[in-house]
Amino acid sequence: MHIGISGPIYIPSINIQYTGDRSKWPVGMGGVPVNHLINALLELGHKVSVFSSSPEIKVGDSFEWHEDNISIYLGPFRDRAKHRCLDFFAVERDYITKAIVQAQPDFVHAHWQYEWAWATLDSGLPTLVTCHDSPWHVFKAQTDFYRFFRMIMAAIVLFKSEKLTTVSETCAIGLKKLTSKKIQIIPNFEPDEVFGFYESITKKEESRCIAMINNGFTSLKNVEVGIEAFIRLREKNSNVELHLFGSSFGVNEKAYTWCRGRFDIENIHFHGSLPFKELMQCLSGMDIFLHTSLQESFGMVLVEAMAMGIPVIAGKSSGGPEWILKDGGGLLVDVSSVDAVKNALINLMYSKEYNKFSVKAREVALSRFSKSKVVDLYLDAYKELN
Repeated sequence: MHIGISGPIYIPSINIQYTGDRSKWPVGMGGVPVNHLINALLELGHKVSVFSSSPEIKVGDSFEWHEDNISIYLGPFRDRAKHRCLDFFAVERDYITKAIVQAQPDFVHAHWQYEWAWATLDSGLPTLVTCHDSPWHVFKAQTDFYRFFRMIMAAIVLFKSEKLTTVSETCAIGLKKLTSKKIQIIPNFEPDEVFGFYESITKKEESRCIAMINNGFTSLKNVEVGIEAFIRLREKNSNVELHLFGSSFGVNEKAYTWCRGRFDIENIHFHGSLPFKELMQCLSGMDIFLHTSLQESFGMVLVEAMAMGIPVIAGKSSGGPEWILKDGGGLLVDVSSVDAVKNALINLMYSKEYNKFSVKAREVALSRFSKSKVVDLYLDAYKELN
């Protein structure tokens, strides 16, 4: 099949054969689950054409790359959010639509129900739209001009769409605020290499490493509660360590400055943003994954930890994490309470049941979020488009 994929991508994460100088290539905008799916489809021998945007590309310019089984089309992504919103991302959508019409894949799988899906639907080709968040929940959590316009875009896309999937039960509930159409739940998955970091070993009593991975030190991420819970835990045991990863979590970045003004930062390690493979290598050495976000549509990082047998602590009212952990693999707590998070860390870290939590986390990840399980579901959905 010739499969089109539209959505945010990160070119360094895509399995491109070219080994020459790519220093002047645009990198894209992220899109971890999209990158994983592209690589999985290439491994299965499909031809893939990718349609996306990148902030390095100016209006009127574009970037294309073609190999045997993959073509990449990148258009502009304007700097000013206000300009993008006022015309509903018209510049970004126009390039993607024209690129799809030029490439003529058999169908297109559009990710995120905003400009990516709208542009794809305008191409007239058969389209599967995957919603990676709930615009209603996002707007409630961050009530601002930008999210309001994004919710309007999502409503338009949902009205125009015929075949819809989403990544969690929480997202499906939120999307029902905007559409009555049938929405199939197909979760995100982790590639085999992430599962390959798992080591079935007995918990060592001296091992006390807690990881938090977030992009942005914001009120919604609620990382302050996790840090304060760690500070109180450290009073009980000085051997514990907290490792912070993601943008705003490097030395001299926002989280570091916030901590330095309030606490002794002994045993708090600020790693900041790391390439995916390096991040996964670091995560594999942790003992607990702590996620204090107040609202998540899914939570790829939770599944990454569980795939490695690392138990998770997350919010019992945070949406996606509740659905991910519904079959076990960690603890759900009130993440608005420092004491509740601290007690969960103590109960899990020092529990004789730790290894059972670890094994269960791995089992759940394999049964629900492995590549083979999820890609097969998408392949079945693709057959319904033809």
